[in-house]
Amino acid sequence: MAKKYTDAEYAATLPKKQVGTAVLFFNTRGELLIVKPDYRDGWLVPGGSADTDESPLQCAIRETKEEIGLDLPELRLVGIYYGKSRGVFTDSLKFVFYGGILSDETSTKIRLQTEELEEYRFAPVEEAIPLFSSSLQKCVPQCVEAIKNNTVAYVE
Repeated sequence: MAKKYTDAEYAATLPKKQVGTAVLFFNTRGELLIVKPDYRDGWLVPGGSADTDESPLQCAIRETKEEIGLDLPELRLVGIYYGKSRGVFTDSLKFVFYGGILSDETSTKIRLQTEELEEYRFAPVEEAIPLFSSSLQKCVPQCVEAIKNNTVAYVE
């Protein structure tokens, strides 16, 4: 006969996945907002890891406010990226949101989180992609297409 587990015992057997977010913002010239972290090489888009009991949308809103100082609760899901385990990192799900087009006035209100980020800039998508990690290099082009087509991309 199979062993009966308590909820805690069963939960302990389940795999753990890291959940994160990324948010795509553009300026009025169609350039993508990118940020330079101080803790690793390359560039990113605003976003980060979800806290315990925080939904991907809540995480994206919080990270946007923390990283670039903008409180923009109207985000639209445009992609889901699955990344396999690599090295010390577990497999992960990244939810990619579209934050819209930032007006010139709103862009001047960006205030960078100096504890984690060195700088930000807007760059044409084709120039930004080579600056990203391999996961963002795979994900961002498909999510940009999803924005154009009003769909959601799934990327592995």
